[in-house]
Amino acid sequence: METSNVESQETELQTFNNAEFKVNYPSSWEIAPTNSTFPYYGSDTLVVFKPIGETNPLNITYLNISPLQVGTSLDNTSLAASRDSLDKIVSEQITFLQDPESFYGNLDVEILTNNATTVDGLPAKELTYLIHGLGTFDSETTVIYGDKQYLLHFTTPISNVSETLPTGQQIIKSFKFNS
Repeated sequence: METSNVESQETELQTFNNAEFKVNYPSSWEIAPTNSTFPYYGSDTLVVFKPIGETNPLNITYLNISPLQVGTSLDNTSLAASRDSLDKIVSEQITFLQDPESFYGNLDVEILTNNATTVDGLPAKELTYLIHGLGTFDSETTVIYGDKQYLLHFTTPISNVSETLPTGQQIIKSFKFNS
């Protein structure tokens, strides 16, 4: 891991760099330990960033980055992502979030936005939603690179959105693939 001297909102940026990508995060945030008691890390999660000092799992802000294998429903003959494949991935996620039989079924999920965006110059989708039953704001940014679908998932308590979302967006905007 490297530390950069770039200043942003008077906070020094640090760089997380691995074989697949690099991303900048403010020095007021840290990489969450993989053995933490709160389940930041899913089976595919490579890294989780969180504000330093946040420990209450019911009131926590974090951003995790998980590369997933591109599903068989996508055209695996082409390595380039299409808007159609990204739209399908996000559509399936919305269906899951609103499925009464899923984990989220009784949590009153409200979809806010489903927008086209870019990550490192590549087509991407950003899905934002509120999980009223948990009191969280979530933003999922999905981009396809090579044979992987990268999910950058930001979560924060609804009461902290104005304070934490700009930093989450700054981290996502800094994401670059190592080619």
